[in-house]
Amino acid sequence: MKISSLIDIVEGELINSPSVSFLYNIKINAKKVNEGDLFIAKNAKDLLLAINNGAFAIVYDFKTAVLDNEIAWIKVASYKEALIKIFRYKLSTIDLKAFFCDKISYEFLNINKSKNFKFISNNLEHSIKVIESIKNSDTLFCSNEELLNKIYPRYQTFPQNKHKVDNLIVHSLFECSFSYKNIYFNRFKLASLYLNPFLNIYTFCKNDFDLNKLQNFNSLRAIFLDKQYNVCEHGKTDKFLLVQNSYSLINNEIEYINKIYSYGKIIYISAHFIDGFSKELYVISNIKNLKIFLKTKEFNCVYLIGYDFVKVQRTLTKIEKELSLF
Repeated sequence: MKISSLIDIVEGELINSPSVSFLYNIKINAKKVNEGDLFIAKNAKDLLLAINNGAFAIVYDFKTAVLDNEIAWIKVASYKEALIKIFRYKLSTIDLKAFFCDKISYEFLNINKSKNFKFISNNLEHSIKVIESIKNSDTLFCSNEELLNKIYPRYQTFPQNKHKVDNLIVHSLFECSFSYKNIYFNRFKLASLYLNPFLNIYTFCKNDFDLNKLQNFNSLRAIFLDKQYNVCEHGKTDKFLLVQNSYSLINNEIEYINKIYSYGKIIYISAHFIDGFSKELYVISNIKNLKIFLKTKEFNCVYLIGYDFVKVQRTLTKIEKELSLF
């Protein structure tokens, strides 16, 4: 991309007269900048590293001196808005389909990782590689409709269809068996609550879905705990955690849990206070305190709200390893 074109795209002001005129890739992490890259700076402390790594242009929205007159310094009103404008320009030059989809559909699609599927996260800074690699005939997915509308207004809403299943047997919160279009799914490792959304993606992908990857679907995926409250093998104990960080899914999941698991002792823990929450709620802002708290309670199921599944799993596993050293 020419620097003159970039200035027009981001509606920026060229502060100096650089000796370079062309850019290659976009980087927002100074450590990953290579020679010829555009660096979008969030703060002044990363500037020298980006320059030393070979940045040809700096886009920034804060006060700073021009530290290298040979590269382009482009002042903008907001680096976040500049990033949106770059995404919008790049996507406008490509022949693609784009879908807004709900969080569950997005998660199913993302774990399957079809080579022609590209995913925009809620934070564009985490999706820079998409802009570098996207090509004609790719399909773009985003679960943030407001953001998608800014970068690609010609998007569609992902279709939501009702799928008929036969012989449904709900074995547990996390497992069911059923028939779908003459295919029998035995002991399917998925909560029946999310069966229809899964089948929606399954048919969209024309049955090309690696079922083994469902182990990476984290909604209503259990983390089992042993007697020492350490992570253990799936199904080996009657104590488990469920983690949900999307508040829009909480009510449906809680209703499902109480219907399917009415015989179990369930407690609810949140990273933050939730006004109007219908159940008794414990608030633990620091996940590192979770294990100590659990040792004081009787439970079968803990429903964790506002935490990241992977971080919870890693935290408990990390504590287990630390304790084993003594």
